[in-house]
Amino acid sequence: MDIVSPMMSTLLAAAVQLSGLPGMPAGELPPVLMLPRSELNNTVCPSAPVRCAGLTAAFDTQRYRIVMDDRLNLNDAYDASFLVHEMVHVLQFRSTGSIGFTSCEAVIESERQAYAVQNAYLREHDQVANEGAMLKFSHCPAKQEDR
Repeated sequence: MDIVSPMMSTLLAAAVQLSGLPGMPAGELPPVLMLPRSELNNTVCPSAPVRCAGLTAAFDTQRYRIVMDDRLNLNDAYDASFLVHEMVHVLQFRSTGSIGFTSCEAVIESERQAYAVQNAYLREHDQVANEGAMLKFSHCPAKQEDR
């Protein structure tokens, strides 16, 4: 599914404004691939698709693409918020490279920022939601020197 460029530009502008991350030309955004749920789960978690059962979208840093559930209606603010979330990850990736996605701590911080932006986007569109609430229960294993 091709997502209309003006929509991509609008959602990118929201991601930049709400995150404070450096912007980028909309033409340099990764392609967005809309997939059926089962294919999305197999694409993101090929060795254990069940781990991705609740997944709606993901930014694939290795292939530089965003994959999303094809049931999303991107004309709906709630559904579009998932693309805004993934665009934050794209901006993070362009800003810091893969280092922001390699350690447990970096991944949690990356998700905190993306969920904060997603929730701010939803509030701007009069949507009551608290995406990422479970993130507060995420912890990284203690490092050897911390034990």
